[in-house]
Amino acid sequence: MDVLITECGAVPDGKTLATKAIAQAIAAIAQHGGGRVVIPPGRFLTGMVRLCDHMELHFCPGSELIASPNPEDHLPLLHSPGAHGDLWHTGEDSYHLIAALGLRHIRITGSGIINANGTAFYPDMGGQLGWPLAHHKDWRRPGAALLISKCQDVVIEDITIGNVANWTCHLHESDRIRIRGLVIENPGEAPNADGIDITGCRGVSISDCNIDTCDDAICLKTMPSGRSCENIAISNCVLRTSCVALKLGCTESFHDMRNVTMSNCTVRGSHRAVGLYSVQGAVIENIAVDNVVCDTRTDLMFTRPIHMDLRHGSQDSPSGAIRNVRIAGLLAETNGRCLLTAESGAVLEDIILRDVVLRYPCIDDPVVQGQSHGGSQFSNTTPWARVERAALVAENVRRLMIDGLFIHWPTQGAGAPNGWQWQEKLANGSHTIFRPADWTPGPDCRFAAVSARNVQGGHLDARHLQAQYRDDTAVRLDDACQWPVFSA
Repeated sequence: MDVLITECGAVPDGKTLATKAIAQAIAAIAQHGGGRVVIPPGRFLTGMVRLCDHMELHFCPGSELIASPNPEDHLPLLHSPGAHGDLWHTGEDSYHLIAALGLRHIRITGSGIINANGTAFYPDMGGQLGWPLAHHKDWRRPGAALLISKCQDVVIEDITIGNVANWTCHLHESDRIRIRGLVIENPGEAPNADGIDITGCRGVSISDCNIDTCDDAICLKTMPSGRSCENIAISNCVLRTSCVALKLGCTESFHDMRNVTMSNCTVRGSHRAVGLYSVQGAVIENIAVDNVVCDTRTDLMFTRPIHMDLRHGSQDSPSGAIRNVRIAGLLAETNGRCLLTAESGAVLEDIILRDVVLRYPCIDDPVVQGQSHGGSQFSNTTPWARVERAALVAENVRRLMIDGLFIHWPTQGAGAPNGWQWQEKLANGSHTIFRPADWTPGPDCRFAAVSARNVQGGHLDARHLQAQYRDDTAVRLDDACQWPVFSA
């Protein structure tokens, strides 16, 4: 059964509110036991849309669904029977453009556009550096443009979602989800504009997506009252983000994340290409990252092609773990460092880096500002690592195996090439403006290839490694290291 929303009174002029017409179309197929609601060509303005079981929301070529800029237009569905308290963890202080809550067998397909109209909810920054905050008075702050919560058997294919003022696609505590061919296009200054967030889901595959956004591109999280995140496969995606492209954890790392593969992805302009963070007690384990090509060309301080960090986010946080992680075939053009860190008393375990190539068009010096800036996603409990001058810095790791690390240093005295020069930068989590003197290396700046503290077991194949300056030591180890280094 197919129902066109225009058959229920929707007008494709981008001005006439179509919320009731879309709800009527969904109600018609729900009464029929399922079917397809069709968005025909045209621009349709709407409040929040709630899907039903056994339905497909299909977008025809040339169709566009636009979120109303008026929060009041979302009220009837926000406060409809059954809606109270089921809109993810923010409850009724946010709304979503499209929401699937506790459903089975749903599909969202087609080649149309979901326009979250996010610029109506945050101020114009006028080209300034930094991310503005969305309006958040009462419930007026938008939630995710697309929310899939506590659902099973979900397919999302080929649609375009963009212009958000918060998360774009949120998959929450759902099972068996397939996303393929999704395009996400968000403004560079959009606040909290994550691409795809996966919280407490199991059995998720994401492939062939193109994501261009301000905040994290694809991110796994676990919430305080939620469940673990397991069995996730991400592949064949093209990502651009000012934050982390492929990310697990950080502030939302309350439950475990395991059995995750991320492969065959290209990453542009990312502050961090791969980031793994346990700060609230999560065990992050059995993670495989293969064949990633990336660059960290962005106007942000302290870029990191690879970053793993294990620590307590607060005194009340339980101990977590990061273990059984392999990163193989990562090619990075970067001005930053790879950091593998655990706070004192904790260790990263069984970490493998294989065939990692770091090519430096220029180098940013972390010493000047690295001790005092960097935000909540820096290695805040390992002050030595924050400022250590080396392409790869490791602190508190048990069984670290590095084979095939290749580093191409910049030409001495050449300066930063075109495309890597900025007059101003920001640091993650700060609106402080930094100037070139805050990151430009001085005459005493000399980088090693690898520097390590308290690494126990595994090995380092250093046969191809050289320091930035040939007369310097390529590998620096502190006295606590028991880490075989093969250099012959």
